[in-house]
Amino acid sequence: MMSSAVLLAALCWALGAATPQGSPASLLLRRLETPGDQEATPTTTQATPKLPRPELYSLHVVSHVTYRFATTVISSRVANPANASQEVFFSVVLPETAFISGFLMEVDGKQYDAYVKEKAEARRDYDQALVTGQAAAHVALSARDSNRFTVSVNVEPQSKVTFNLTYEELLTRRLGTYNHVINLYPGQVVRDLQVDVFIKEARNITVLRIPELQSGNEIDPEEDKKANPLATVERPSPAEAHVRFAPSAGQQLALGQEGGGGLRGQLVVRYDVQREPQAGEVLVNDGYFVHFFAPAELPPLRKHAVFVLDVSGSMEGRKIDQLKEAMSAILDELREGDFFNLVEFSYSVTVWNLDSAAASSVFSPLSAYAYDDEPRHPTARTPAFPATPEYVRKAKDIVAKMRAGGGTNIHDTLKTAIAVAREGLANVTVAGDPPEPIIVFLTDGEPTVGEVRPAKILSTVGELNDGPRAAIFSLAFGDDADVGFLKKLSLRNSGFARKIYEAADAALQLRDFYRQVASPLLANVTFTYPPGQVEEGSLTRRRFHTLFSGAELVVAGRRGSGDPGLAAEVSGLSLDGPSLFPAGGTRPAGTAPLERLWAHLTVRQLLEDSDALGGDPDNTTEKGEAARRRALQLALKYSFVTPLTSLVIVKPNETKSVDSEAIHPANDGGHYALPLHGGNLFANRSPFDRLDSPAYPSYLTPPQPMGRPDGAPVMFSDQFHLDEAEDALDGGGADFLVTLDDLAWLHDATNGTDTILLPVGANGTEEVFRLAFNQTEPSLVACSTTSGTTGVCRHMAHCVLDSFRQDVRAYLRYFCSIGRYAGVCCPDHIHQEQDTTTEADEVTTLAPEQDATHSS
Repeated sequence: MMSSAVLLAALCWALGAATPQGSPASLLLRRLETPGDQEATPTTTQATPKLPRPELYSLHVVSHVTYRFATTVISSRVANPANASQEVFFSVVLPETAFISGFLMEVDGKQYDAYVKEKAEARRDYDQALVTGQAAAHVALSARDSNRFTVSVNVEPQSKVTFNLTYEELLTRRLGTYNHVINLYPGQVVRDLQVDVFIKEARNITVLRIPELQSGNEIDPEEDKKANPLATVERPSPAEAHVRFAPSAGQQLALGQEGGGGLRGQLVVRYDVQREPQAGEVLVNDGYFVHFFAPAELPPLRKHAVFVLDVSGSMEGRKIDQLKEAMSAILDELREGDFFNLVEFSYSVTVWNLDSAAASSVFSPLSAYAYDDEPRHPTARTPAFPATPEYVRKAKDIVAKMRAGGGTNIHDTLKTAIAVAREGLANVTVAGDPPEPIIVFLTDGEPTVGEVRPAKILSTVGELNDGPRAAIFSLAFGDDADVGFLKKLSLRNSGFARKIYEAADAALQLRDFYRQVASPLLANVTFTYPPGQVEEGSLTRRRFHTLFSGAELVVAGRRGSGDPGLAAEVSGLSLDGPSLFPAGGTRPAGTAPLERLWAHLTVRQLLEDSDALGGDPDNTTEKGEAARRRALQLALKYSFVTPLTSLVIVKPNETKSVDSEAIHPANDGGHYALPLHGGNLFANRSPFDRLDSPAYPSYLTPPQPMGRPDGAPVMFSDQFHLDEAEDALDGGGADFLVTLDDLAWLHDATNGTDTILLPVGANGTEEVFRLAFNQTEPSLVACSTTSGTTGVCRHMAHCVLDSFRQDVRAYLRYFCSIGRYAGVCCPDHIHQEQDTTTEADEVTTLAPEQDATHSS
């Protein structure tokens, strides 16, 4: 069954002539002003003459999967039949763990390769390169979907362009199979469309399925069981396979969208390999090794599952119905010997007592918390309940009666869940080792009640969740959930996070997520290698909190210069107690790319470590920065595009275009450099949850974004979730002023002009604002920051707070605009101390489509 967590290797075309004006794709190239056009008033985009549509006439995808490591090359060719240049957009949705490792394009027979640079250096090159009138290509990371990359290029009249993009990934085993997913969305019927997947493994391939083409994020169990009739399979040997999918034009029409849009769906190749009952598999090649461990015949551990369910107002309607449907199925899958608790939360937190609903514990932000880190008075604890048919039935009845309403009290909820996981079995007699504690935490929003700062919540959870640590598995339900925060939460607490898409199949997505963690096989898993057999410091992560049924643990490293052997073993706590699993010897891996597999896995884990420590002032500087530095070093060495690096493509200046997100001449005078970005620090999030339920107390009314009549301040209220700047916003330093010269980041953002580029547009695209130095201000308009501080919108130079001296992300929490000028929502207590003038000044106004990007 296809898990929603498996993000898709993809190709999707949005051709310039077919892109609606005002869409994010078109605004990406039309929104920026040039520094010399500071006085211009933005206007709405004018309709352009309709040109013949560019033709995508060839699309080839070739993927080589060698010992679970996949290298995929996407090659596409497009022709512009018009007598005028047109922009072509090439968008690739990558799997969650994939890195782009190569990109080239060919224009009019000339090939231009890309190379990898450190992101800040590449960004400086690109900022220097903004000018109207030159051809441009740009790879950007979508703010909403952290795995989407987009290339845009201006194609000359009667010309052709070829794109070749390469990405690499280590396939993850979930629910018993590896899923290799390729997304196909060409936007039109393609004369020459072909996908080839070559698989080579060290052991025999025992499972190989290619289900029917799947569309969107929907999961249909019945369709998943049907074989794809257009996919052919060759088996050169028991350990090899070649899958080909090459639908004709007519077959594409039959499979595609109404109106001749071509294919729209995902080609999925599922496979698994033969395994020995308990031994691991160790492959060696050219000084590197990889150790795969997925024992086949271990009974599952007992578990204590704490289900933590968001029933805030934003869950009302289809989402809560889907949650109820999923929980009914999940509760049925609890096994004999398991224990569980049911926690629901909105403004308050309820721990349900299945023996007596009236005796359930309910905590609100104004009560004395029974589950606080320092309880103020004794309160009866709710015990864990055995997974018997009677208790499962009672839990289903409670879930069926849940209603949505109120705010989102994440801080108190997590404190409560940790206490329930830690103390729920305190008065329960359990033979043998205690059940493995896991917390399944589902939310569709951001914290809006009580403590709302993600950094503070993470810190609290880290302090409370110790000895024994409960793994926290987070589900981000829908687009309004803060995926970045939930990933940090889970990574710091021995779990992982997944996004649940709002779709008809959301209940099935929830159920599949639970199945991934429903059967722990081993706890406290450690990989051990004798001294001298492995190079010191080269190992990837070798300690794991839990191994689940259907999953696989992977460790890679460089072999030592001494003993050529590799006597690996794995230890862990199984149902029978402490257990040891020696590896079944080593196997030569021929020409397998084990070095790149090792580098890929190392960088990915270092980025996870850095991300987990983000926003933690005690660890970020030392551990987090060390992880980032090493990840950057390896990413540059192996040409991986990561959140720390960017691709740069050098292109001669002979090509002209009407593109307005274009390039300045580079310093060498003969070329143009522009980065193809592989990451974005900003996520497109709303800091305000929907708190319109009658259950939400009137005295806790959340801060509301301001409306914007023409010329009035425009509040930056809903474009970013800036979790890494939370500590800077916690009062310290915000009570006194500095000057623009004190802002460490301002020079890079302005490039020596009086304009500033800020990523506040649709999907995090950058917009140009002016800096006001001596201008008088219009009548001051009330505003509020994303953290709820009230104030008035002032020109930036008049209210420079010390709290955003070092970090532009902290400033963006206070951002407002006065026409096209960058402003600050100056807190009331600061503004009242200043001698200000309220004389109105003439300001330019935003065009309607740009103004809309700031609405909440």
